[in-house]
Amino acid sequence: MPRRMIVVLGLAGLLTLAVVMTALDAAKDAGETVLPGPVSDFLDRLGMLAMMFAAASLVLFLSRLRERTEDLETAIARAAREGQDWRDRSRRFLDGLSRAIEAQFAAWNLTPAEADVAGLLLKGASLREIAGVRRTSEATIRQQAQNVYRKSGLASRSELSAYFLEDLFALGEATFQPEADADRTGRFEA
Repeated sequence: MPRRMIVVLGLAGLLTLAVVMTALDAAKDAGETVLPGPVSDFLDRLGMLAMMFAAASLVLFLSRLRERTEDLETAIARAAREGQDWRDRSRRFLDGLSRAIEAQFAAWNLTPAEADVAGLLLKGASLREIAGVRRTSEATIRQQAQNVYRKSGLASRSELSAYFLEDLFALGEATFQPEADADRTGRFEA
């Protein structure tokens, strides 16, 4: 039985016991004898013991809940530290990759505008989004993208992305080598 169900049933039982005990006390105070004195006293003591047990159970439950909360807070803090450590370690490599990409753009003789468009293409921006960011027409961005592909010897955005990403992912012995790859000059080496 789930823990919540046990807690709910226990609380319902205690509430029922409290109502019965209150009714018996009210009847006793009114001078009516519903139950003999020893039975009434026994039920009073039983009710007090049940309340003490319920209080102790609640304290134990809250203590376990606090421990679990502390464990979760510790785990979250550890994950945050590990995430920050990873970002710190990878920042060095990302900075190096950014410099290598910029160097390759320079080797392809891209203009600053073409290099900016190429960088945004690598980030996955659409031509419309790039036009909005660069505050120019979509036709201008399309022409600059075509210039990037022509100067690089690549045919598309996917080839542009693959050019820089294929060396980042180890594929083991099997590597994808398109036929057009042999015609490229200034190949990016990680």
